[in-house]
Amino acid sequence: MAEADLMRRLQIAASRLGARLFRQQVGMGWIGKTTRGPLSMVSLGPNDVLIRNARPFHAGVEGMSDLGGWVSVEITPDMVGSTLAVVAQAEVKENARPTTQQLAWIAAVNKAGGRAGIARSEKDLADILAGRSVSRKS
Repeated sequence: MAEADLMRRLQIAASRLGARLFRQQVGMGWIGKTTRGPLSMVSLGPNDVLIRNARPFHAGVEGMSDLGGWVSVEITPDMVGSTLAVVAQAEVKENARPTTQQLAWIAAVNKAGGRAGIARSEKDLADILAGRSVSRKS
């Protein structure tokens, strides 16, 4: 099974558990004015795009988890009885190990009161959303 398939399964499981998790892309691409079609000095193929005045566009933060969103948490009666959304982050790993930056992101989210961890299965995700962080290095 590909990691993308696991990610989709975990998103469905999160919804069943009352959470909402979205794909968080991290990377770099190019933006600028695009030109399609024939040009006098440049040869473009049918699927090529020329970007004029190109500049880099960075998305996300290095180490940011694959899935992010929130899980609703009911506050106890001595805390007014409100329900709050708590940030939730799941780093999806099938056979790979998390990077140092990914582990630092998970630690930062948990330290700030969020819920974050490494999800290799639906059970791992349920533990993360319940506040039982899963951040095994292997």
